[in-house]
Amino acid sequence: MSRDLYEVLWLQKWASSEEIKKAYRKLAMQYHPDRNPWDSEAEQKFKEVWEAYNTLSDPQKKQQYDMFWSAGWAGGFWGWSPFGWWGFQAEDLWDIFSSFFGGGFGWWAWWGRKKTERRGEDLEYEMHIDLKTSIYGGKETIEFQRRETCSACNGVWGKGKKTCSTCGGRWQVSYTSQSPFGVIQQTRTCPDCNGTGEVFEEVCSECWWEKRVLKKEKLEIDIPAGIDEGMVIKLTGEGNAGVGTNARGDLYIRFHVKSEKTWLTRDGGDLHFDLEIDIIEAVLGTKKEIQIPILGKRSIQIQPGTQAESTIKISWDGVKDVQRDSKWDLFIHIHIPIPKRLSKEEREHYEAIAKEKKINVCNKKGVLEKIFW
Repeated sequence: MSRDLYEVLWLQKWASSEEIKKAYRKLAMQYHPDRNPWDSEAEQKFKEVWEAYNTLSDPQKKQQYDMFWSAGWAGGFWGWSPFGWWGFQAEDLWDIFSSFFGGGFGWWAWWGRKKTERRGEDLEYEMHIDLKTSIYGGKETIEFQRRETCSACNGVWGKGKKTCSTCGGRWQVSYTSQSPFGVIQQTRTCPDCNGTGEVFEEVCSECWWEKRVLKKEKLEIDIPAGIDEGMVIKLTGEGNAGVGTNARGDLYIRFHVKSEKTWLTRDGGDLHFDLEIDIIEAVLGTKKEIQIPILGKRSIQIQPGTQAESTIKISWDGVKDVQRDSKWDLFIHIHIPIPKRLSKEEREHYEAIAKEKKINVCNKKGVLEKIFW
């Protein structure tokens, strides 16, 4: 790799460790093989991003890299030694750094074994639930795809296994190269067996070297009471199967609460309900039983002289806290609609009250009132 590692991560050379981590996460997610299946270019970029992060995130490796490498060396380097002028290409210099940084700059050893020893990848599932489920929790069955060990080859990707003739089963091969510091011997992952020490005469026709196949899965999810929009739960060991290891990835469930046309709404852990009451109830007060969607029946006290848009709070009657054994609150918002049509008796009562209070009111009657009253 001859590109500047800072350039690979789209960073300046003075980038902080937090900036390096943030850039790596963004690019790794963008080029991850699971998001770009069968895309060799994305796989190569993912490799470069991992290699850059593996070096720049390690303080010691980063210091060595900053000391010995700069973008200006990409094409080659010339210098002077007591033995005269010497020069070498960036590839040679890279081999020197590889020996300093632990065999292939840390990446090649991992990448060479990626098909033999690798923890399964994590998966993420977007789950949509209704308001009732978000309040009380429940069980839902989801369907998704994940990678499982190939049953045809039992995860060994071939038939007719034999020892690799290139490395002799030692997984690695040694190379020597000339440098200004003398002859350097390096150890690299065997390119023919990818670090397994073994090769096969026939490749598995089911997984084709991958050792895993994509399968549909069904899983019943326990949804905790109080789960809210954007919250995530982790299901350990429910992700992709590992390669050459029993270490499976994890499954992350991200929840989305569907919006519903109801008088009941949720704001965090609090619930809000809009209630219309009669103007007489607001004036004189009353104790009444109301039916709230999802929650059921509730008894409330309307105080005499209750004003429009006032609120009644019922403590500990909201959503359960997902982390503590407690509940939030329920707020009932009072609305007092003004009647647009009155019966003859109702109108007479209102007119009597107006007369007593010496309020000048409109006596204009509608068509129906003129006919029947």
